[in-house]
Amino acid sequence: MKNFTILIPVYNDWESLEKLLNEINFFVKDIKNCSFSCLVINDASTLPISNIKKPKNISSIRIINMKENQGHARCNAAGLKYIFEKEEFDYVIPMDG
Repeated sequence: MKNFTILIPVYNDWESLEKLLNEINFFVKDIKNCSFSCLVINDASTLPISNIKKPKNISSIRIINMKENQGHARCNAAGLKYIFEKEEFDYVIPMDG
């Protein structure tokens, strides 16, 4: 089985993240022998994190909180470092939240 990790930086736009997760869920539903997980990097959002529901076809959603706003490029770098050090994966897909 191939493991895909989707990396998504987010700053305050929790509604768009939820829409994106639902779109990912829809597009991966028919892909066999693959696992899809999401790593969300919260770029020190000033709005509270909404109650994010894990869609059926996504195996896990993890949120990492940055201490201060760094911008999406730094969030991607921090997320990639985390993935390479702590996750088992075959592919990483960076996306914009």
